[in-house]
Amino acid sequence: MALTDLLGEDFWARHTNPWSGYTRLPMGPVLLLGLYRRDWRMVGLTLLYVLLNPILFPEPESKDAWISRSVLGEQLWLEDGHEVFEANLPGLLNGLNAIAYCYGLYGAYKHNPRVTALGSGIALSCKLVYLDVLVRYYDEHAPVED
Repeated sequence: MALTDLLGEDFWARHTNPWSGYTRLPMGPVLLLGLYRRDWRMVGLTLLYVLLNPILFPEPESKDAWISRSVLGEQLWLEDGHEVFEANLPGLLNGLNAIAYCYGLYGAYKHNPRVTALGSGIALSCKLVYLDVLVRYYDEHAPVED
């Protein structure tokens, strides 16, 4: 069963809300900050927010926003049979994002602010480029509506 099938249409529709996307985007760095500070309340609230985020926001009236199109691009990408980690640009960006985030986790564990910040910054940068690639994929491959 494909990831898109497991998540369901309602999940994807709500996920395209710009408020959902733009408030979810900084959660990776916020989680690393909580881990670095050993602030377990911050860690718990961040994880709770990440879990609840897709259901907190309604489907948007318009899906023209950049962040909305990135979600639509990701959905289309997965529906077209691509994997999260493949030998292509989106897969490479996901891989680099994961490695950088793990580096940030290591920095937080070792209580090293430079390593934590560097890992977080690189991971977020990879995520933003990944989202932009998905926007372009969506703009090029989305079915044309009449």
